[in-house]
Amino acid sequence: MGSGKEGMVMKYKLKLLPIVYQDLRIAKKRYLEINTELGEDFKLKVNEELDYIKQYPKHYQKRHKELRQAIVARFPFTVYYLIEEELKMVVVIGVLAQKQSFDRIKKRL
Repeated sequence: MGSGKEGMVMKYKLKLLPIVYQDLRIAKKRYLEINTELGEDFKLKVNEELDYIKQYPKHYQKRHKELRQAIVARFPFTVYYLIEEELKMVVVIGVLAQKQSFDRIKKRL
């Protein structure tokens, strides 16, 4: 018999840069102004995506050098992140509306 760890997924730690909290506050505020439930659903969907990224950080392809991106379900937002393999850490550098220029993310690298 094995150690019981076969098939287990190694969760990575998650680190959000301080500017990401600002990204999220601005976006959630806009959705809350439209509808309270929409604002809460946005928060839920972003958290679901972050949880998925922690479990499967390499699932999404690289967009620019080592930068990866994941689309938030139901919302036109993208999570941009890097993987620090030696630390088993995912570093989120932005959560931005898809209509925003990719240059905003490249400046954060």
